[in-house]
Parts: sequence; C-alpha cells; structure tokens
Amino acid sequence: MDRSRYTRSGRVVQRVAAPPKPKAPIWLPALAFTLAMLLAALAAVWFPAAAQDRPLSADFPEVYRVGGLDAPDWALFSDSGDLAFDGAGRLHYLDVEASQVVVIGPDGELIRTVGRQGGGPGEFSAPTGLVVWRDGHFVVADMRHRAYQVFGPDGELVRFVRMGEQDDLLSGIDGMRILQRPDPHGTGLLAQGAPTGVGNLLGNLGQLLGMQEREAERTGVDEYGVERIDLSGDVAVSEAVLQGWRMTREEVEALSQNDVQNTRRVADKVIGELFADLHLAPRFHWDVLPDGTIAYTDSSTYEIKLAEAGGGPVVEVLRRPHAPEAVDRRIRSRVIEHEIRELELANEGLAGESDNELAAALLSAFINSSREQIENRPFFTEVPVVRAIRAAWAGALWIQRRGVDPWDDDGPIDVFGSDRSYVGTYDPGDTGMPAAFGPDGLAAFWEFDELDVPSIVVKRLPVEVR
Repeated sequence: MDRSRYTRSGRVVQRVAAPPKPKAPIWLPALAFTLAMLLAALAAVWFPAAAQDRPLSADFPEVYRVGGLDAPDWALFSDSGDLAFDGAGRLHYLDVEASQVVVIGPDGELIRTVGRQGGGPGEFSAPTGLVVWRDGHFVVADMRHRAYQVFGPDGELVRFVRMGEQDDLLSGIDGMRILQRPDPHGTGLLAQGAPTGVGNLLGNLGQLLGMQEREAERTGVDEYGVERIDLSGDVAVSEAVLQGWRMTREEVEALSQNDVQNTRRVADKVIGELFADLHLAPRFHWDVLPDGTIAYTDSSTYEIKLAEAGGGPVVEVLRRPHAPEAVDRRIRSRVIEHEIRELELANEGLAGESDNELAAALLSAFINSSREQIENRPFFTEVPVVRAIRAAWAGALWIQRRGVDPWDDDGPIDVFGSDRSYVGTYDPGDTGMPAAFGPDGLAAFWEFDELDVPSIVVKRLPVEVR
C-alpha cells in the first residue's frame, strides 16, 4: 500500500511506496511450537515434580502425649532415644540411660518395660540401637555385649546373636551403626555401614594392643553403603547390598607405640580421622520402603534414587528443581566461624569436668587439633540440598532439605506419595521430621519444654502423606 507525506499545508510533497513488512518464514511457527513441546517434555523428565513448593498444612490431630516433668517414672525420658512402631500401633522407645525398652500402647498407656542394666541375656550393658518389625518382634544392639538381642512381641528374649566370632574391638562396630532398619523380607536388619573413621581408629587401637585385625572379614560397606545383617543364627552374618558414592578420604597416618605418649599426636590422629571428609561433603541418606525398595541420596543435588529390593539396580530417580548452592568465600567464612563457635561452646560445657591432669591435657589437645582441622580443612564445591530421607508406613517418602544456613539440616520437608508423585511441602516452622511412622497414619514426634525436658507426642497424619 502506498503512503503519502504531507506538508503542514496539506500539499503533497512526496509520494513513496511503503516498504513491505518482512514475512516470517513459513516454518518458524512450527519450529517454535516444536521447541516449546520439546522443552516441556524435557522439563517433565528432568523435573517431574512441581516447579514451586506446594504448601501443606501440618495441623495434625494429636492422639496422645507422654513425658514431661510430671510424667510417671517410666515416661521420664532421659533423652531422645530410638522410637519405632509395630503393626499393632505399639510404640517402642529405647531408654539408653535406664537400659530398657519402654512399650507404649495405642492409648498412650504403658504396656511393659523390657530389660535392665546387666551383663546377662535380656539385660543391656551399652544399648545403642533399637529396631522393631511390624509383627511386634524387636531387637536391641548392645555394643558392650557385642550382640543383638532379639525379643518377641511379648517382650521375652528369643535369641542372643553375637556380632562377631572374635572377641576384639572391631566386632563391636556393628553396635555403632549410623542407622538400622528392619528388613521387610526377613528377620534381619538393613544397616548403614559404620563410620570409616571410627573403624580406622579401633583397628589402629587394636593393633597397638596386640589384638588380631579383622579388617579382611568386614563386608567393605562404609557409612555410604547399606548391608543386610542376618540374625537367624547364633552369629550375625553381614552381606553388602548397596554402596553409594563418596569422595576419597584423606589418609591419616596411624599411631605408633611412641605416639601414644604424645597427647597432641593422639589428638591429631583421632580428630584427623573424624574430620577426614571435606567441609559440606555430601552425606549418605537413606531409608527402606515397605516393599523393600531402598531410597537414598549420595550427592549434593536433589536426586532420590530408588533401588530395587535387596540392593538391585536403580529403577527410578525422584527430583525437584532445587539446585545446590555453589560454595564461595562468604560461605566458607561463615561455616568456619559457625563450627569454631560450636567448638567453643562444647569446650565451655566440658571445662572443669575432670580433675585428672592427663585427661585435661588430652582434652586441650583435642580442642586445639579440632580448631586447626576446622580452619584448614578443604571445602566441597556445593552445599548439599537433601539432609534427611524417611519412609512413611504406607510408602510415602519425606525428604528434608537444607535450611537457610549451609549447616542447617532442618529445612522444608517435601513429601512424595506412595505412587512417587510430589504431594507438597511442609514449612520447617510448622513441623519437623517424625521420629517414627506407624500404622493408620500414626507418627511420633519429640517435643521439648523450656527446660529441655522431652515428651513424645503421637499424631495422626492425613492419608496422602502416609
């Protein structure tokens, strides 16, 4: 179409043809549509969960609570020990200080206590872990006994299972495992391997004391792996089922007989083993679902891997669009400052605890060595996103993310339903992670009053997060 340019008087001074508008290639709309569909498909694969958190209400109805200052003797809980439900809704609590298991009924009333301090069968010397099967059987790991004691639903001792054939230090590592769960397909346990640093220290100590080393007899699973422990015989038998990824640990020189006379050398060895990993290194978090599937994460990213029952291949990965934060100078400075502050608070709490001169010197050496490790230890490149994984009773997965600070483990909690779909997210100010999940939506939480006196509060969860 032609267009004219006019003077103010309206006389035509020039008449030109308007330049044609550029036409889009005929294939461009099809390409744009195809790219949009491709991006949507890739997003569905990479981030199958919702792009934003879907808030969930944590207004769970309370079923009962026990504990507190005015509680009966059996409910004067000494610490926040292991909690676990059985299929009848009975809650089991391992009271480490009282050396007993407290069994609480669905109405919040005491059913029985099991065990006492002692060295015989059915008695506990240094209980370190409690596992409960759905049929009501339960087991207590006792490090000093170096045994698993298996009890029936009536509280009677069924079996006394030794942790190892030999009576040495390493045979007790099983009692110090980070996490243990009942094997849904048997009478054994699924357990996270013992900390590498602790094993190295005990092995070194055993050599110094002239004890036989049993390293070759171990399964090789460390704190980044899971093994099955068969409790059907007189001696526990371990079998590796899953080993996650971990960074190579820094080698720490073993102690010699001469080093034992030097308190600082002993402190450097102990702290070096316990702090051998990088600052903010990804941890191994896991739990087992009712069908035996193992859900775990072994990286800094939001990837929950689902491995077939028995430690088979990974068959599915759950993701959410929460990327790990890169570690920069500011984060490094904040983390070091925080850990030194925590060390100083611990030191203040221990000050004056011992009048023994050697013990005081060793404590001082530990503090100084710890400070050096904190200040000089390298950092991982990212702040890990996932900080805890818990499997609910009916198959939902609760995934806790980091909080605001890099060291804060109490962040928002995402829930994936039993069908692996994203349900929503609980705000950390509304609820913490349950200490135990039970049938019919039961969930046990620890609560502490202003004097830090603990209570157990049992609530009922909605169907979609069970």
